[in-house]
Amino acid sequence: MAEIARCWHDERTDVAIFLALISSVLWGTSDFIGGTVSRRLPSATVLLWATILSLPFLAIVALVSGDLQWSSTTVGWGIVAGVVGALGIASLYQGLSTGVMGVVAPISSTSVIVPVIVGFALGESVSIITAIGIVVAIVGVVMAGGPHLRDFSTGGHRPILFALGAALGIGLSLSAIARGSEASAVSTLLTMRLTYVVVLVALVLVASSQIRPDRAASLVPLLAIGLLDTSANGLYAVASRVGPLVIVAVLASLYPVATLVLARQLHGERLSRVQLSGVVLALAGVCAVVGGR
Repeated sequence: MAEIARCWHDERTDVAIFLALISSVLWGTSDFIGGTVSRRLPSATVLLWATILSLPFLAIVALVSGDLQWSSTTVGWGIVAGVVGALGIASLYQGLSTGVMGVVAPISSTSVIVPVIVGFALGESVSIITAIGIVVAIVGVVMAGGPHLRDFSTGGHRPILFALGAALGIGLSLSAIARGSEASAVSTLLTMRLTYVVVLVALVLVASSQIRPDRAASLVPLLAIGLLDTSANGLYAVASRVGPLVIVAVLASLYPVATLVLARQLHGERLSRVQLSGVVLALAGVCAVVGGR
């Protein structure tokens, strides 16, 4: 029986690792598109419409899954995830649109520190190799930003502050999603998305920002942002439910790798040796986490 339990545990961990890695790719792609669109639209407006356009998709999934559970756990943690998540993602898009993506994205990925601390606080344990992998991965994603602060010639501190604000908001949101998903991932995410709309409408009104997309062509990338981000959140929620939060959070935090690659290929951003070393370290950290579980 002990052997069967161990095999079952390993299989669940494998699934969690796979889902977390896929979520990181989807998040990185969504962030790249969001940062790009935010160069011509206010970041809160971008996230608002991305959320509105993707809500029907999430509602259909919720109805089909039959996993709707409106409890204090799903609603409470969903609201918390929605408030801090909306503020965090809006800050991230603002940072990506005004600064160098190769710097902002890795700094925001330090959000992993929050759920990792939560995981340890809840009593989760990892092997020495996995712990080393976690540290290496965190160091890697930070190094991937590279020493390019000099590229911010005017108001250079602002994109960094937005990135740090995004790290805090996203980290708290991921922790809340994981807690709410213990009861129902779908219900928690649906509550979070509905809360997004309320928070973002308030942000747009307070800032007197443009509330509508400037042209119909913007709807396609906005829909893509919403679907990618929603899918990534869903995969992360499931992964955190079937696997250790510490491992899932670290692997999901590798989303800057996708953002960096897209920024290099489509925006022509060049990576320094330090950035390339950071990407390599991040991937090495993944291997250590996967192999040392």
